[in-house]
Amino acid sequence: MPAFSGTLNANEIFASLFNMIISQQVNADNIKDGFSSLVNRARVDGGLFGDTKLYYDTDVLESNAWGGDTEATNLLALDRPKDPECQAIYLNIFRQIRVTVDYYLSKRAWKDEGAFASFNSVTLGWLRDTKKVYDLTTYNTFLGVHKSSVQADVNVTLSTITAPASTADEEAQARLRAQKIGRTIAKLVINMRDVSREYNDYNHLKSYDEDEIMIIFNSDYETELTYLDLPTIFHNEKIVKKLGQDMLPARYFGNILTASKTVGANDDVRAMYEQKVTVSGTEYHLFAGDKFPVGAVVASGDGYEVDPTIIAKVVTKLPPYMSAFEVGTSFFNPRSLTENHYLTFGHNELEHLYASPFVRIMEN
Repeated sequence: MPAFSGTLNANEIFASLFNMIISQQVNADNIKDGFSSLVNRARVDGGLFGDTKLYYDTDVLESNAWGGDTEATNLLALDRPKDPECQAIYLNIFRQIRVTVDYYLSKRAWKDEGAFASFNSVTLGWLRDTKKVYDLTTYNTFLGVHKSSVQADVNVTLSTITAPASTADEEAQARLRAQKIGRTIAKLVINMRDVSREYNDYNHLKSYDEDEIMIIFNSDYETELTYLDLPTIFHNEKIVKKLGQDMLPARYFGNILTASKTVGANDDVRAMYEQKVTVSGTEYHLFAGDKFPVGAVVASGDGYEVDPTIIAKVVTKLPPYMSAFEVGTSFFNPRSLTENHYLTFGHNELEHLYASPFVRIMEN
């Protein structure tokens, strides 16, 4: 059916009368939790006092040959540990969501008080829902596109698997893909459980428990493994033990633009953060992870190009998402009989914890 034009239907009996509107219903509960679990788990305390959270990390000590009695002369020698590394997370991003309602002229568009109250309630509810959308898209985009400048990618070679020529070959290909991905992840987990300097930006000696390792899968790979590859393998729970625990839609995984780019019809370039862009006189509002329209000119760092070869991100601690405050306020304008509502909040600029793993698993 087309959108309501505002024209009532003529009555079937009396041509001078028009059939009335029966009811008006406003859809509510528009935003579900969906993929907000990661950002909710990443929340850390902030507050109104101060703006900085410090994370310290130390390195291993060393053992030395012991000289027996000759050690007596070294009694007053000092053996200080290395200076600790200190990472600062700053509360430095502040946003405000705004909406205007009224209780007089707009009421004339509704058949009764109940329908009008429902509309205003849903409109004001969008303040919190919009923040929920902002939080989850901003955080999920960061997880999908961020890359450590120190920790190396882990590559899975799938290009050598023969393209299927029949249904039987498709099943064989599925088994091989699952086995290779599973073996690579299993080796990574084993290496992370061992003492190593590879899996943190400080090059400190560390090891990690298997239970603390989180694998955030690209949904395209997670669904392939779950619904295509693993069902063809007996005792498939051994392939990827972490499968299905954490997952993000494929649109969040990509590479940040390092140069300006004009978006073409075949490009999948998406916003790094909430922003507006104008193309041919039309303004588009984008949340993080939304696709830029064709013809948009995207500056370096403002967008990312989706990369379908990113299988997953591996972490042990989620990048912190620190809240400064969240305040709802309103202002009634007696001249226009309108009421402005505001939701103001702040959070930190996102970055991973340098003392923890942030490893990217890639297909090649």
